[in-house]
Amino acid sequence: MKRTLFILFISIAFLASSQSNRPKTLIGNDPEDISGFGAVLFSFMPVDGQLSTLTGGGGAVLFDNTFFIGGYGLGLTSNKETILNGEDFTSSFGHGGFWLGYNIKSDELLHFGVETKLGWGGITTQSVVTNQEVNVDDVFVFNPQFFGEANIAYWFKINAGVGFQKTIGVDSPYFDPGDYDGPTFGISLLFGWFN
Repeated sequence: MKRTLFILFISIAFLASSQSNRPKTLIGNDPEDISGFGAVLFSFMPVDGQLSTLTGGGGAVLFDNTFFIGGYGLGLTSNKETILNGEDFTSSFGHGGFWLGYNIKSDELLHFGVETKLGWGGITTQSVVTNQEVNVDDVFVFNPQFFGEANIAYWFKINAGVGFQKTIGVDSPYFDPGDYDGPTFGISLLFGWFN
């Protein structure tokens, strides 16, 4: 996952810094129309009825300072604990995939937008006593959000968004299918080239 994000960041940097003559295209006829950014991501949501924090990162190519497409990765900052038949278990959760969004009037100091994260991941449960994995669920995550964003500098933005996460594929005796669904609140720190 880290290697993939590194390659994505390098690709964005190359696209954003390239000043060579480009042919006419359907999207982004001028080199300045295409830029990019990297992001530090924080997401807060209930997991198994408890408020939980996920952190991670991402990056995207930005077209006309409006539409962006890229990738992301998020993981729980602390494992969730559960007890089944008197035995203690701990579970980790992470996901990553596509990150799509649209900014509305992005040249304004304060503006709004919509985004969604579509990703794949897993929930891994292990025994606290034996430290062995007892269950692995492969899951699909869908998390649309509505956000407000502030232009802090030409190279830095911050946004906060609310949405809902749906996690498909939870099939574990240690959790209910809806334990990884719920409202989300996210904060993103965006660093890049905003024309």
